[in-house]
Amino acid sequence: MGALPPDIDDAAGEDEEMLRIAFLIGDIVHQYYVPILCCTGSIGNILSVFVFFKTKLRKLSSSFYLAALAVSDTCFLTGLFAQWLNFLNVNIYNMNYFCQFFTFSSYLASFCSVWFVVAFTVERFIAVMYPLKRQTMCTVRRAKIVLFCLTLVGCLHCLPYMLIAEPVYMPKLNATICDMNAEYKEQLALFNYWDSIVVYAVPFTTIAVLNTCTGCTVWKFATVRRTLTMHKMKPQTTSMPTCSTAGGAAASYRVTTSLKRQKSTGTHPSGQHNVAKHEDQQQQQQHHHLQLQQQQQQQQQQQQHQHHCEITQKPGRRKVQNSSQLKVTKMLLIVSTVFVLLNLPSCLLRIEAYLETQSAKKQNTTIALQYIFNAFFITNFGINFVLYCVSGQNFRKAVLSIFRRVSSTQREGVTQVTVSEYCRNTGTSTRRRMMTQHCWNEMHELHPLK
Repeated sequence: MGALPPDIDDAAGEDEEMLRIAFLIGDIVHQYYVPILCCTGSIGNILSVFVFFKTKLRKLSSSFYLAALAVSDTCFLTGLFAQWLNFLNVNIYNMNYFCQFFTFSSYLASFCSVWFVVAFTVERFIAVMYPLKRQTMCTVRRAKIVLFCLTLVGCLHCLPYMLIAEPVYMPKLNATICDMNAEYKEQLALFNYWDSIVVYAVPFTTIAVLNTCTGCTVWKFATVRRTLTMHKMKPQTTSMPTCSTAGGAAASYRVTTSLKRQKSTGTHPSGQHNVAKHEDQQQQQQHHHLQLQQQQQQQQQQQQHQHHCEITQKPGRRKVQNSSQLKVTKMLLIVSTVFVLLNLPSCLLRIEAYLETQSAKKQNTTIALQYIFNAFFITNFGINFVLYCVSGQNFRKAVLSIFRRVSSTQREGVTQVTVSEYCRNTGTSTRRRMMTQHCWNEMHELHPLK
């Protein structure tokens, strides 16, 4: 059940064909594509929130922006699904209070989604262009404050929709639909201009400019990195001090051996033992002094070696951090770019409708394009999970870690049940029992616990 076509009795055959194609596309989109998108997109958004908050990704400020984006997208899909229920004669969307609520929530979700994308685009721009300020400006606390402020501004911006929207009876349709009150037609026209600037013009321009700058910088960094990798020098072997004490032990062994040799063969010519004892005491003192010096030298060498290890490890850690930041940046660039590409056609069509007084033929073409571009527009709210999995290596690892954790928990539960059942059946040397699990019959031979 699609929207009824306007009066086309005076239109030419080509216009009728164009309108027929337009309404056919509209019926397919509204009857089949919308419910599939709402269900799959909502599941993907919920999984995204779970991944961002239940894994190591929660330490990143960008994860909070993406989680908030998933929540706002889910709210929009919920309102879209409630509107789709009209085709099943479930008129929740057209009822009083529900009409105002869903209209307000849909416009608020649209506002928040676009500005959340702007927020993490600005954050990535700062992290790439001004890396020294990343630790102080790109923090989780600042992300929470930005998200709260944007949501509050969005509520104030979309409040007029709650006041203007109401169930309106349409004589042509012989039904009541959720629409804007005709009494506020002039105010609504002005508000539409303001909404186009705030929700479309300013955010899209900001995203386009910042993504261009960030993308060029990332491309230059990747080019330099590839060049350094290709011309990497061979590792040189340097004689650095190690933490091993083999050298000190060898020296101590040589001194001890020489002392023993002197003690066994070096008696005084006069044959007096007191002189030999005196010499032995002096040699022992010298040996003890040498051992203390060697221990001090070994400690100094160990300290120097540890300091050298710290110096050599810091560039490696910095390299890993830069690589991780580069992966996050690439993923966010792809998400924001796809967002603009899917929303830009609807924005341009909306601007064209404001600027031109269209002829009948042009209006028919516009109607056909409107159905197509609307499909692009709503796709944006349910495709982010796919984009994260395709472009985000860290996100894929986090998803796999969650599934491994769930599967390991299930296996542990099965093992505990098996052991508990066996402990209740002790008393014989060997037992055989059947266990049915997932439609398989497995034979387990268990030995008694001692």
